Amino acid sequence: MDLKHFFVSREDNSYTNAPFFLCLLPIFLLCVLIPLFYVRRSPIRLPPGPPALPVIGHLHLVGKEPHRSFWELSQRFGPLMFLSLGSVPVLIASSPNTARVILQKHDDIFSSRPRTAVPMHVYEYKNLVFSHPGPFFKLIRQLTFSHLLGKKRLESFRSFISNEVHHLLCEVMNSAKRVSVREKLYETTFSIISRMIIGKSVKDLIYHSREGDSYSLEALIVETMDLLGLFFIGDYIPCLAWTDLKGCLRRSKSVSQRIKAIFGEVINDHRTARKNRDSETADADFLDTLLTAASNQNQVQITDSHIMGILLDMFVGGIDTSTLAIEWALAELLKHPHILRTVQDELSLVVGFTRLVQDSDIGSLPYLRAVVKETMRLHPVVPMLVPHAANQQCQVNGYDIPSGTVTFVNVWAIGRDASVWEMPLKFYPERFLDSKIDLRGQHFELLPFGSGRRICPGLSLGIDSVHLLLANLLHVFDWSAIGEIDMTEKYGMMCSLAKPLVAAVEMRIPRQLLETMTC
Repeated sequence: MDLKHFFVSREDNSYTNAPFFLCLLPIFLLCVLIPLFYVRRSPIRLPPGPPALPVIGHLHLVGKEPHRSFWELSQRFGPLMFLSLGSVPVLIASSPNTARVILQKHDDIFSSRPRTAVPMHVYEYKNLVFSHPGPFFKLIRQLTFSHLLGKKRLESFRSFISNEVHHLLCEVMNSAKRVSVREKLYETTFSIISRMIIGKSVKDLIYHSREGDSYSLEALIVETMDLLGLFFIGDYIPCLAWTDLKGCLRRSKSVSQRIKAIFGEVINDHRTARKNRDSETADADFLDTLLTAASNQNQVQITDSHIMGILLDMFVGGIDTSTLAIEWALAELLKHPHILRTVQDELSLVVGFTRLVQDSDIGSLPYLRAVVKETMRLHPVVPMLVPHAANQQCQVNGYDIPSGTVTFVNVWAIGRDASVWEMPLKFYPERFLDSKIDLRGQHFELLPFGSGRRICPGLSLGIDSVHLLLANLLHVFDWSAIGEIDMTEKYGMMCSLAKPLVAAVEMRIPRQLLETMTC
């Protein structure tokens, strides 16, 4: 299956479909006649929210873009809102203050994850992102920071990251002036992540099914990202799980099988190579680190299934976030040519026209950094973060929150809070030029990577990658729109442009500069 299939015909990721639930109501009429006339009052004081319907709760109020639906509801019921999605209690935080209480004050209580079907079948919860806090979570997070995403380790990756950036620029230069931005960025970020984790690019690894179908690892990663954003009715109305109307379970099981087959080969190849060298040498990669941890088997069991889940975490989290953030930034810049010119003027002044942008230049590019912050404010790639779950009953702002409540921090809504941001719907990077607000989870007005113990572990890599890739794309090329720029969102676990951005480019620096670096 060609990766390009996913850029032109990926299935609709709509989170829910209100008419579907309304059609189900007759099935439950006999079960809900009595509750319609008699509603037992809750003995606890819940946050405000709209009246709920029997069985489906508030599912009929959630549209295809839940972050927008929750934002609109919060305008009526406040920044801390309680809903029932089917049988699942849900808490929505839509302001910096409520986000701070959940992610900082009660970080230990809201650090669990809800159990849902797609992650269960794809990961078996043997990964970092969806695992509950505990010895496994603590160990893998520690290994990730010390052997993959720590400052010293990231420094060691600079050379091959620069090579991948140069390769991307050559690909864009040779693309006949018409660039499919997301596709090119996926290829680059995939290569970077795979080399960091496995020590080589593995995007060409293919899974061959018994039926004769072929799937590249890159295409399977993209399909996994799709699946994580799909709505599965069984998560909210368990008695309907068997219907699997959108094929979530079927697709999840199939993708999991293919990914495990590919990662199984990678792991076995690494084990064979380790027999001929010391795994602690400078050539050791993150997979070597995981295999070493698995062989130690102290108090934490790490199986091949755990390693596969962690590898999938790194690919899914590392590819989409950077790619989509850069695509959103380019789309906004094409809609605002005067801002694009300002960024390029800054790049010309600081970098000149005789070299490419380097990591060391980013600190001298305040307007570029402001553009990235403004993009992440207005278009956070994960609009409601990965959902949290309360592991015990607690109080938030004087309200009682039941144990097991699924909790969303609507960072998309926070970015549009008129009490926090002046002209919140306007793309205006200048707001960050004299601001101390950063992206690292300490300022709750801007939380694209989350905060607390569940903050994205790849935060530093993500920020650095977005700055470096975007800066070079803007420095080397002049960009122009092809037709009208469509800013319509496509909701999923990660929010993207509904129509992938295609733009025209012209060389802005001498072509020979790239060619002499061997494209």
